[in-house]
Formats: sequence, C-alpha cells, structure tokens
Amino acid sequence: MNTRSQNKHIIDAVFVICLALLFVLSALSVIAIGADIYKKNVSAMESNNDRRIATAYVTEKVRQADVNGAVYAREIFDHNALILQEEINGQLYDTYIYEYEGALMELFARDDLEVFYPQSGQKIMNILSFDIEEITEHVLSVDITLMDGSTDHLYITKRSEEGG
Repeated sequence: MNTRSQNKHIIDAVFVICLALLFVLSALSVIAIGADIYKKNVSAMESNNDRRIATAYVTEKVRQADVNGAVYAREIFDHNALILQEEINGQLYDTYIYEYEGALMELFARDDLEVFYPQSGQKIMNILSFDIEEITEHVLSVDITLMDGSTDHLYITKRSEEGG
C-alpha cells in the first residue's frame, strides 16, 4: 500500500505543477498580447498626434496673423515659406515658417533684416517636407509630409478683408 500511496502523491504533485505551469504560460501569453496591443495603440496615437500637430500648428498661425494682407507665401532658403507679418511699436516683424533639414522651423525677425540663417529658427517638429503656395488671393495650399511618409494636404482660407 505504501507504493500506491506514493504514486498517488507523485501524480498529485505533478498535476499541480503542470497546472501551475499552464497558469503561468497563460498569464505570460495574455501579458505579451496586451503589450503588443498597447504598443500598436501608442504608435497609432503618435502618428495621429504628429498629423494633428503639423496641420493645426500651421492653420492656427495663419488664423492668428490673418489681418489685412499679413499672411503670404514666399520663397526663402530655396523653399516656399509661410510669412506672417505683424507690426509692433511701429516696426514690422515677420514670422517665417519653413522646412529646414527635416524639421518644420519658425523664425521671428524684423522685416528689414536682409540676411539671416535658416538654422536660426526654432525647431517645431520633424517632417520630411513643407510646401506652401498661394492658390488665390485668399487661399493657401499647404502640403506637409510627415516622417512616416504620409502627406497632409490642406487649404487655408484667409478671412481678412484684404488677403494677400
């Protein structure tokens, strides 16, 4: 009887160990699946966030500066740039939004300043390209290519009475 009792205890122990291992493997599988889903969601949110930031940034800058012809596109540094002009204490200042070495940049300078360097601007975010042109006196066409290769194309309407 002793042998049968020992075999029964060994089988019970092996069953409990196998059950515990199955539980651990199941838990690890659920954790791995959850981590993969989380990683995909974070990546999708970052991509969506980049897209929203780029388009919202340019649109909001145009809306803020849209006063009687103060918003226009011009070529600087061999690229098209968005120019936002404002008057402060009787002096004209320009805000330049442009692409330089894979980044969307912003530079604030006096209007009469003839020489400045593109690297002097503030880096806003990484992008592949930024192209802007005036379609009509009141409409700007903007193309922003993000780091993932997707391109956002938008039209921005100037609402001031004397656009461009």
